[in-house]
Amino acid sequence: MASRGIGYGLHHNMWVDDRQDPEKSTRAAARHLKDLYNQFGDWYLAMAAYNSGPGTVQAAVKRTGYADFWELYNRNVLPKETKNYVPIILAVTIMAKNPSQYGLDSVAMEHPAEYDTVKISYPVDLRLVAECVNSTPEELQNLNPSLLRLTTPREGQFDLHLPAGTKDQYETAIASIPADMRLWWRYHTVHSGDTLATLARTYHVTAKSITEANHLDDPELEADAKLVIPIAPGKHPLSDTATYARRITRYKVHAGDTVETVADNFGVSAQMLRRWNGIRGNSLSGRRIIALHLPISPSAHPTEVASARTSSHTSAHTSKAKHPATAPAPPAETATVKPPATKSAQIERMEVSRLNSKEVVHHKVKSGETLYSIANAYRTTVAALKRDNRNVAVIRPGMILTVQLAR
Repeated sequence: MASRGIGYGLHHNMWVDDRQDPEKSTRAAARHLKDLYNQFGDWYLAMAAYNSGPGTVQAAVKRTGYADFWELYNRNVLPKETKNYVPIILAVTIMAKNPSQYGLDSVAMEHPAEYDTVKISYPVDLRLVAECVNSTPEELQNLNPSLLRLTTPREGQFDLHLPAGTKDQYETAIASIPADMRLWWRYHTVHSGDTLATLARTYHVTAKSITEANHLDDPELEADAKLVIPIAPGKHPLSDTATYARRITRYKVHAGDTVETVADNFGVSAQMLRRWNGIRGNSLSGRRIIALHLPISPSAHPTEVASARTSSHTSAHTSKAKHPATAPAPPAETATVKPPATKSAQIERMEVSRLNSKEVVHHKVKSGETLYSIANAYRTTVAALKRDNRNVAVIRPGMILTVQLAR
C-alpha cells in the first residue's frame, strides 16, 4: 500500500511509483517482513500481518490470547484472504523446493535484465533516450518500471536504467541536447529521401532551425546520419505529456472488450493500460477486472491533482445522474466504474445523433475533466466527442469542445 511503502522509501507521485520497480519493492518488502518478524517473533504471523496489517493480527491475538497463526486460523478471527494467503506461500515454497515431485523440472527461470544506470538530475523524454541509444521507448519503460509517464521526474534525481553497455553512448549523445530541452528535442536518423523540408514538415519546425542545431553547411543529408530536431516546447502531440490520476479506477471487463477499446473509451494510452495490468498484446480474455488511472489535463498544477481525482471519479460513477459534477465520490480507496458503451452501442448513438439532432453546445473544459467525464455529462460517447473535435486525444483546461446533443 502507498502509505506503507512511503515508510520504506518507496516514493509515489504523478511521475513515479517505486512500488512498480521489482528491485526496490522487493527490498522494501524484505525489510518490512523483517520488522514484522521482530514484532511478532513468528514468520507465520509476520506473513499474515504483511497481508492484512499488523493491527489486524494484534487484535486477533489480543482477542484469543494465542500468538499462533494456526490457532487464529482455526478460530476464524482473521480475514478470509489472510487465512488463504499464508498457506499459499507455504505451498509455493514446498513446490519450489521439490520441483520434480510437482512436475516442474522443465520450468526455466527468467534471468533479471542487465542494464547500465545513469544518475540524472534533469527531466528527459524516454523517446529521446531511445534515440540516443538505438533502443525503443518500450524497452526503456521495461527497464524503468517505476515511471508512470514517458518522461523522468521534472525535479530531483533519478536513476535512469539503460540497455547494458550503452551508458557512454547515451552520455555522448545527450550532451548535444540542452538540458532544458530534453523533454522536447529529438534525434532523427536520416532515411533515403529525407530532406530538410520534409523533416521540417514532419516535426513542425523550420528547416533553418534544423540547420542551425546541427551546424550543417550542406543541405544534402547523408543516409543513416543522426540529426538533432529542435522541437519547440508544447509542440508535441498532447498525448505525449498526459498526466494520470493517482487514484486507481477498477473496470469490469465485458465480452468484446480489448485493451485498445477500453483505452480509447477512457482516454488513456493502450501502452499505459498494459503496463498498469501486466498485459501483453490486445486481448483481455480471462480477466474480470482491470485497473487504470484516469487522465488529468497535463496543464493542471500539482496542487490541483487531489480535486481532479475526485472530479474524474465522480463523473465516472454518475453517468446517469442529472448533475454528475455534484454527485459525491465513493468513499472506497479504489473505485469500480460502469463499462463505457460497447462499440456497437457507440455507433448506434452516433447514428441517432446524426439523424435526430441538430442541437450543438460548446463546452469549456475545466481542470480535472476528461473526455470520458464530459461524454457522460452530456450522455454522449468519447468516440463522438473525438469525431466532432478533430480527433482530440487529451484535453486542457480552457479548451472549447463541440458537443452534439440528442433531443
